[in-house]
Amino acid sequence: MSGVVVHRILGQTITCRKCLFLTFARNIQNSSKSSDVSAVNLAYDYTQPSKESNVPPLFIMHGLMGSASNWSSISKVLAKTGRKIIRLDARNHGDSPHCEDMSYEAMSYDVLKVMDNMKIEKACLMGHSMGGKAFMTTALLHPERVSSLIVVDVSPAPSPGAKYFPSYLQCMLKISSQLTELKGVQLSKARAMVVEALKEVEEHLGVRQFLAANLVLVDGKLKWRVNLDAIINDYQELASFPQFDTKYEGPTLFVGGERSQYISPSTTPDIMNLFPNAVIEHIPQAGHWVHSDNPSQFLECVLKFLKAEANRLSSENV
Repeated sequence: MSGVVVHRILGQTITCRKCLFLTFARNIQNSSKSSDVSAVNLAYDYTQPSKESNVPPLFIMHGLMGSASNWSSISKVLAKTGRKIIRLDARNHGDSPHCEDMSYEAMSYDVLKVMDNMKIEKACLMGHSMGGKAFMTTALLHPERVSSLIVVDVSPAPSPGAKYFPSYLQCMLKISSQLTELKGVQLSKARAMVVEALKEVEEHLGVRQFLAANLVLVDGKLKWRVNLDAIINDYQELASFPQFDTKYEGPTLFVGGERSQYISPSTTPDIMNLFPNAVIEHIPQAGHWVHSDNPSQFLECVLKFLKAEANRLSSENV
């Protein structure tokens, strides 16, 4: 069944506002929270490889306000390497459940729960922005479950884009109160109206369209697919990164956009302190959305890294 994309939701979908969860003891030093971490059943898509191989599967997680669908075209290319590709909807995003906790520790346990349910012992993780921070946390907390790590345009340091998102979130929250007035309006028209309304906080059309894509029609009612309240409440934590005394020493690739400030010389010490075997690359003619701005060179960089990992694993098994 080569190249086939299958959609699965473990447990309950977003239509059920209660989260079925498992509780894990928090095991992270200097954490700002003292409560237990709860893992939820994430929604995900997976793409079967076009050829079978023994390399670990690749998990992909999107950035803040995104979804698994953002990575569909990239996944089709990556599946040709013989890896199963699993694209996750992060908690409070896409079709995954809505919950109060948006900590990176909680997101890391979500990933482990999917891996456990799929009986995957070890995987390569690739995350963009928020997804990159969630996967860095996973690698630092459970390095034995991560064969290699790819972090796309983010670092274990405060995000430079943090100053923009609060205004987006507040504008979207304001729009929420007006959605009941749009009853009967087609989704495409409603999204166009949202794109226009977001002009007051963002001039770039692509960013406004990206945010407006979170408007969905459920049971005849317009609503935001993302959990705005949870994101707003935990935004400061999302914009920063937890403190760790551990390191992840597995193969690691940081891929930044040449036009982005998320991975810069000032973040190199933070990266190398936690990920001593990291390689840092920058993709020309690309901003924060590296994989969209320059997909060909992004893929070339990632495929080179994945091939090197596959060769290493092959030599170890000889």
